[in-house]
Amino acid sequence: TLGGADMLRRAMGKKDAEAMAKERAKFVAGAKSVNGIDERTANTIFDILNKFAGYGFNKSHSAAYAVLSYHTGYLKANYPVEFMAAMLSSELGNSEKVAHFVGECEAMGLKVLGPDVNESREMFTPVFKKAESNEPRAESKTKPASSELSTLNSQLSAVGEAGSAAIRFGLAGIKGVGEQAAQKIIAEREAHGPFRDFADFAARVDARALNKRVLEHLVKTGAFDFSGAPRKLLFDGIDAALAGAAAHARDKAAGQHSFLDVLAEDPPKKSKSKSPAPDSQLSALSSSPTDFSSAERLQFEKELLGFYISGHPMNAFAGLAEALTTHTEEQVMLEGDRIEFRLCGIVSGVTKKLSRRDNRPWAFFNVASKNATVAVNMYSEAFDIYGKVLEENKPMVILGSVMRGNDGARLNVKEVYPLEAALPGLIKEITWVLRPDHTELPDFLKKLRAAIDAANGEVKIKLAFLFENRAAPIAETSSALNWRLSPEVFQDLRQHPAVAGTQIEARRVEIKETRRWAKRS
Repeated sequence: TLGGADMLRRAMGKKDAEAMAKERAKFVAGAKSVNGIDERTANTIFDILNKFAGYGFNKSHSAAYAVLSYHTGYLKANYPVEFMAAMLSSELGNSEKVAHFVGECEAMGLKVLGPDVNESREMFTPVFKKAESNEPRAESKTKPASSELSTLNSQLSAVGEAGSAAIRFGLAGIKGVGEQAAQKIIAEREAHGPFRDFADFAARVDARALNKRVLEHLVKTGAFDFSGAPRKLLFDGIDAALAGAAAHARDKAAGQHSFLDVLAEDPPKKSKSKSPAPDSQLSALSSSPTDFSSAERLQFEKELLGFYISGHPMNAFAGLAEALTTHTEEQVMLEGDRIEFRLCGIVSGVTKKLSRRDNRPWAFFNVASKNATVAVNMYSEAFDIYGKVLEENKPMVILGSVMRGNDGARLNVKEVYPLEAALPGLIKEITWVLRPDHTELPDFLKKLRAAIDAANGEVKIKLAFLFENRAAPIAETSSALNWRLSPEVFQDLRQHPAVAGTQIEARRVEIKETRRWAKRS
C-alpha cells in the first residue's frame, strides 16, 4: 500500500535498523502474495533498499559535489580574501553564520574590518592596501568578464604581496541601514569622491535615505572612525547635523544659493583626501569629548553587526577563562550522561519559560566564547537560585552536567556566576614564567609585589625562571603573598616584557547539591 511504502521510506530516512528489519518481513511477504516473487529474490531486492538506507547518495550527486568542492577549495586556497568576502556576503543577515565565518577568517590570518562610509560597499568587500602608498583600494563593483579574470587575479595577488588585504563590512549588513541607504551612500561617494568627515557626509548624501536611525547606527558601528572624531561626540551631534542638512536642502530648493554653494558645485581635488577637516557643527560639543566605553562599543557592534569587531568582551579574561573552562563547546556535546562541566562565555538570548508540570519558571540561553556558541538550559531548581544573576551580554561562568538521551546531548546548568566576581575563588594558583636575564625583571617583581600588597587573597603565587632547553625551576612564595586576583591587573602584568608566560591552575569543578523536596502523598 501507499501507506506501507511511506513507512518503509521513513525507516530508510531515519536509518533505523530495527524498523528496517520489520519492514523486510512485510516486503518479502507482500512481494510473494501480490507479485508472485519468491522469497530469495525479494530479499535480494530489499538488500539494495537496505544498503541505500545506510546512506543514499547517487553518483551524479556525488560528482557534482566533487566539482563544487574542487572549485571552492581552489578559490579558498588561492584567493582567500575574495572567497571569504563572498562567503560572508552569502550569509549577510544571519549573525550566527557571519560570526562563524569571521572566526574562520581570523584562523586564516584575515582581518575583518568594521564598516566605513569611504570603503564599504553594500556587501562584504575585499580591501587591498598597497605598501608604498598605504592607500586602500576596494574591489570594483562590476564583475569582470571571464577573459579579464586571470589578469585581475594576478593584479590582486600582486597587491596582496606588496601590501596587505582585509575584508570590509558591508553597509547593507548594518542593522537598520538597509540596501537603499547603502546604495545612496555609495552613489554619492563614487560621484563626488570620499567624504571628508561626518558633517560632509550629512550634507552630501540624499536626506531621504538618511534618517536619524541610519546615522546613529553608522556612528555606533564606527563607519566614521576614519575622521578621528570620537563616536560619542558624533552621536551627540546627529540632531545638529540633520538640522543643518535639512536647512541646507531647503535653501537650495528655494533658490537661495550662497557663494559657498557655488564653490561646492565643483569641489576641489583636496576634498578627496581622507584627512579629517574641522567640523563646525560638532565644535560646540567639544566641551564633552568623552567617548563610548569599550564595553559600550562592543555591545553596539554585537547588536548592530551581529559580532564583535574592535575586540571581544572575553579578551579581559584571556588566560583565566581558558584555565577555568573544562571543555570546549564541541567536546562537551560529545560527553557522556551526567558528566560535569564548567564553561566561561558571554550570555545572550535569555528566554524565560514556565514548566508544564508545575508552572515554575526556567530559562534557556546561549553561552559564547571567542570561538563558539553553545545552547544551555537552566531548569526550575537552578533558576530559583541563579535566575536573577543572568544578564544579557555579560561574561559569566556556568557549571552544570550533560543530559544525554535518545535525541542527543543537552547541557543542564546548575550554577551561574558573574565571571569577574567568581575568578578569585576559582583560581587556585598562578605561576609566572619569567626571563631571568631580562633587564626589566626587577620592575615586574616590584609591580607584582605592589599588586599583592594592594589586594591580599587566596590565589597562591609561584615564580618560575626560564633557562635554556625550557628548563624552569619554580620558587614557591609565602602564603602571606597570596593575591586577590584582579583580571585587569593580571592582564597588565601578563603583558610585561619580562614575562615569558603563565601557568594557571583552577580549582576542580564542585557543583552544589540541589535540594529536592519529596512529593506529599
